[in-house]
Amino acid sequence: MFFKKSLAIGLLCLLSSVCWSQSQTIKILSYNIYHGEDPYQSNRPNLDQVISLIKQLDPDIVAFQEVDSMTTRTARVYGEKVDLVKEIGKQTDMAAYFAKAMDYAEGGYGEGLLVKGSPTFSTQLLPTPVGGEPRSVAWAETADQILIGGTHLCHQFEENRKAQVKAIDEAIQKQQKPVIWMGDLNFGPNDPEYTLIKDAYTDAAVAAKNEQPTYRSETFADRIDYVWYSSKDFKLVSYEVLDVPYSDHFPVLVTLEKLKP
Repeated sequence: MFFKKSLAIGLLCLLSSVCWSQSQTIKILSYNIYHGEDPYQSNRPNLDQVISLIKQLDPDIVAFQEVDSMTTRTARVYGEKVDLVKEIGKQTDMAAYFAKAMDYAEGGYGEGLLVKGSPTFSTQLLPTPVGGEPRSVAWAETADQILIGGTHLCHQFEENRKAQVKAIDEAIQKQQKPVIWMGDLNFGPNDPEYTLIKDAYTDAAVAAKNEQPTYRSETFADRIDYVWYSSKDFKLVSYEVLDVPYSDHFPVLVTLEKLKP
């Protein structure tokens, strides 16, 4: 029986190009890419720099926030409409998914995921009880049933962010699987929204004892970009906030080890 199970897992890994259950470590990158434009120089693209960074780091998972798909805004920056996540996936040889949160500028705006292998993707629309911009979660499930989520919570209203944290937790609880979720959450570690995230999830920065800001402007700096993981399923190997100038956020790079059941 054990041989049959092992053989089945091996075949599944072969078909999906990567075997998560056999991998000791998983490298994760979360990055708000400012809709594919240099935030400090209007109309200047940042996609080549982002792609170069991903190729250099070689992560297994990438979650993007502030992603445009086929908008007139990308046409202004690139000379034609661009599906940003699809283009990055093509150039990095990773499975790519765009989770549209809202219609925008003749196209879409939302979240992006890149995952090695052949995951199953889906979109969760998040609640906005007091209005404001629509928000979403890009979800992926890997061949060995690891659940991966990337999101960008409301930047306008605390009540929305609280409702969105609860909605994400409810979606995870329904799945009952090892989970890694991440993104630009638009709140700091001392804000009320943070306390709503359950002890079942570990904040990678806290585990690493490295709580440096992930966003910095002339008037504001805080840690608002996170990688969370289910505490019983993973342990932290490394955590780093990368000092690169391609966006108004710094990318967060995390390596986790999958614990044996």
